[in-house]
Amino acid sequence: MSRDRFAVVVHVLLFDRASHPNELFLLRRAGTGFMDGFYVPPGGHQEAGESVLEAARREVREEAGFDPGILTPVCVLPYRSGRHQGINFVFETDVGQAQPLLGEPERSDRAEWLPLHALPEPLAPWLADALELREQGGWFRELAYS
Repeated sequence: MSRDRFAVVVHVLLFDRASHPNELFLLRRAGTGFMDGFYVPPGGHQEAGESVLEAARREVREEAGFDPGILTPVCVLPYRSGRHQGINFVFETDVGQAQPLLGEPERSDRAEWLPLHALPEPLAPWLADALELREQGGWFRELAYS
């Protein structure tokens, strides 16, 4: 019996409860050939030998330019979309004194604080689910996209 392998993807919702209490820090993907133009939080694939938390920390360092403090689990979102299948682990952190920035300009063309009540389109398709689960205190939702 053969086994297919599926992506493990981490995402970190960045909040600044002191300076931007009702905003979320997002990047707009560009130049990657995948989801270009979509707004996403920092994140990416887990690498071999990394724990999920190590991957989340690395992605924030690479994409937002700082080492995050405490990462709090938000939700788990297994997904299927066309030929893609995997599992998203979503965390959140307060940036504290850090100033997030555009850490990978070759992969994103914007980095900004955006109001939670009026997030721009297009958003990563799973982001609304993650924010809803966060608000409601849920932790799991399977996603399927056509």
